[in-house]
Amino acid sequence: MRGLLRKIFAVATTLTIALTVGSFSETAIAAENKDDKAVLDEVLNILKDKGHITEEKYQELKERAKKEGAGKILAGFDGATPYIKSADGQHKIELHGRINFDVRSYEGDARALDSKRSNEDPNRSDLLTRLLVRRARMGVDATFFKYLGLKFEGEFSESGSASNADSRFQLTDGYGELRYWPQFQVRGGQFKVPFSFEELTSSRFIDFVERSVVNNLVPARDVGAMMHGSLFDGSLEYSAGIFNGAGQNNPETNDSKEYAGRLLVRPFKSINIPLLQKFHVAGHMTYGDQDKGESLRGRTDARFEFFPRVATQGDRVRYGFEAVHAVGPFGLYGEYVKTREERDGLGAGGTSLDDVEGRAWYVAATWLVTGEEKIHGKAPKVKNNFDPRTGGLGALELVARFAQLDFISDDPLPSPGENGIDALTVGFNWYLSPNVRLMFNYANNWYDNKKMTPVKGDETSWEIMSRLAFWF
Repeated sequence: MRGLLRKIFAVATTLTIALTVGSFSETAIAAENKDDKAVLDEVLNILKDKGHITEEKYQELKERAKKEGAGKILAGFDGATPYIKSADGQHKIELHGRINFDVRSYEGDARALDSKRSNEDPNRSDLLTRLLVRRARMGVDATFFKYLGLKFEGEFSESGSASNADSRFQLTDGYGELRYWPQFQVRGGQFKVPFSFEELTSSRFIDFVERSVVNNLVPARDVGAMMHGSLFDGSLEYSAGIFNGAGQNNPETNDSKEYAGRLLVRPFKSINIPLLQKFHVAGHMTYGDQDKGESLRGRTDARFEFFPRVATQGDRVRYGFEAVHAVGPFGLYGEYVKTREERDGLGAGGTSLDDVEGRAWYVAATWLVTGEEKIHGKAPKVKNNFDPRTGGLGALELVARFAQLDFISDDPLPSPGENGIDALTVGFNWYLSPNVRLMFNYANNWYDNKKMTPVKGDETSWEIMSRLAFWF
């Protein structure tokens, strides 16, 4: 199956590039035809309004113009995104890509936990300063016959450890969607589960180098089907879906499925109060029987694992809430997420142990110092792109976030037991243009269990993360 998906993605990407390059020689002609069509429409409207042609003749000429334009291809750029589309607007293919080059470093004596989940072993692996390609993705977004959407995106960056890197292609998104009505749309394939503002925001537009520790409890991509829609001019959005529950590119291991739902409300969207137009609240939940498996884990911003997975068996329930707002150059948002994972029959003599519970929340604030408008989920419209020749400085954004995550249980967890973290992250985003930015984050972590920290004998640690990000 993975080989088939790889072939489909490669063919789609190659075809898109070939068509785009092949169309460039005709782009000027096609664009000119498009302009001619717009002028023709205007002339016909004037002639009809002045009574020089009848309504019947007007419609006849419009239909002839439409037929003459059918089959022609337009090509160009929408911002930095290359595309090709039919002249009648029925079909469109866009090529997207992104690359994140990261540098991350840890406190001098920081090491990973040992095989016993503790920091007792003096021969634990060092947490090394790393230069890595965090993401390298290419994808195709397509619309056919106006209402059929398709998306294929692949990840080409290395995964795994530095000594055992894997650069094979991995499918991120691969789905089809029917979009006849904004109020009711249907999607099927592999895509993000409708849960969490942070997770649903593309990595192109998240405000920090990495999502918060709360994201450890949140589902990401999975294979499934979902219906979703937008009502009352965008004041209400809903999503409901059924998924394998196994995660991205993972095979299903049981007959049970995971159910997910999300409801988002913009209470002030249709009310003329400019200061509250961008405010929204949302709630989401997932439920599924995971059979025999492993729990969620806890990792810091820079991916130190402070709570390794433990054995679970039975149901897993997740629910969360979010509040998000932006005014002028300022952004403010936060989330709360709670999870419960059963441990049925895993105690002595087959008895059941108390659930593994995860509790997490964060609050984040941002400020575009250079005055651009903050729009969550989008890059700012940079007033002056960085250009040392003209004095353009780009856009500068300051960011701060405080987050907390705890893993607890009323029955004992494998030694050394429970752990939790408080994490403060501060930094900046420097947008050189709407499609290029430099990011810098400093994170300070405080741990609850001193036996599960990166530096033995120290309940705190720091991490530094930076990123150069490009996308189109």
